[in-house]
Amino acid sequence: LHEQHKKIAAAETSARFQALQARIRPHFLFNSMNTIAALIRSQPAHAEHAIEDLAELFRLSLADTRALVSLREEMESVERYIHIEKLRLGSRLQVELDLGEVSLDTPIPPLSLQPLVENAVYHGIEPLPSGGRIRLSAHSVGKEVQISIENPRVQQDSARHHGNQIALSNIRERLQFAFGPSGRLVFTKETDRVIVSVTIPSGKP
Repeated sequence: LHEQHKKIAAAETSARFQALQARIRPHFLFNSMNTIAALIRSQPAHAEHAIEDLAELFRLSLADTRALVSLREEMESVERYIHIEKLRLGSRLQVELDLGEVSLDTPIPPLSLQPLVENAVYHGIEPLPSGGRIRLSAHSVGKEVQISIENPRVQQDSARHHGNQIALSNIRERLQFAFGPSGRLVFTKETDRVIVSVTIPSGKP
């Protein structure tokens, strides 16, 4: 009975984790498909590249949610997403990436940073006619890695704000599933910017 209880608990945890991952799938599908359709005739090479990026993002969203990936792999997902959005937003979207001396082998749950960059575009760039800049930076602090994503702070409607809180809660819960108390997410509003900080173990002995 004890072993059966452990198996049921493990199955419930896995199902919960899978559900959390499923709710974070990219919500930019509609815009992406429109962008690709517009590029097929005028810039077929760009359209083909965007399709490959989109397919890879969805492949990752269907992968084993219990397995961690390297920070290198997660950043590849971020860059694929940015490439798709740059095709749509052009010069309105400026992105700065600075990983400093952080090891790219650091383990992290798959698709945990990409949705945060997606939120930054949706909440901090799209509402601004002239667009803005997103900054993703990382640095090591002892046996932890802190990753921050910054975007301009703009007036948000209630629907966007509610969706943002759900996404943040989902990712926070995924980090806790993966790392326990060592996995944290903090959301901070400043006068002119919003910062989401993710803390994970560095993997160092």
